[in-house]
Amino acid sequence: MNLLPGERVIVRTRPSLLPLAGPVVGGFVVLAAGGFGLGYLGGRQLPELGEWQVVLLLLAIAVVVLLLVLVVVRPLVRWSSTRYVLTSLRLIHRRGAGRRTEHDIPLSSGLQVRTEQSLLQRLTGSGTLMVGAHAAHAERYRDVPQVRRFKEYLGLVVSELPSIHGIDGVDRDSGPQYSREGTSGPWEEWHRGRPE
Repeated sequence: MNLLPGERVIVRTRPSLLPLAGPVVGGFVVLAAGGFGLGYLGGRQLPELGEWQVVLLLLAIAVVVLLLVLVVVRPLVRWSSTRYVLTSLRLIHRRGAGRRTEHDIPLSSGLQVRTEQSLLQRLTGSGTLMVGAHAAHAERYRDVPQVRRFKEYLGLVVSELPSIHGIDGVDRDSGPQYSREGTSGPWEEWHRGRPE
């Protein structure tokens, strides 16, 4: 991840460990079933299988290894290759071990931030953070650890950004020098009339 000039990392984290509960339980089930099947096929001579016993034993080993890769290794690699990074300028979602994707959201783009928590997520303090300019197109950050604190940090970083009140890059909050041809419009009148 390349930082922009003046940008600093505030929080860098992986998803919470909660998504790994299913793969761990699934791994134990695969190992138990595989151990029973391999013990049955390899522990004694089964005359009804004859010469197919060795082939079935090798096939059972291959199935157990394939299931362990699908049930345990793949979710673990997906979890370990996912990062949520909050910097002083952006919110970054990186994922992928082989093919990496990175999604950046500039914090200055007027974000809507929402959190969702299931019962298990509330027990662990994690949750899903939805961030975007529009709720319909929000980026979902699943299983963010300590999601409330992460949301607070996000709010603090956004509040420290310089405010931009104008249109087309012109900061109209700076004073009447930006009025057209020296005339004062409603924005300048409001600016002069507001309390300091």
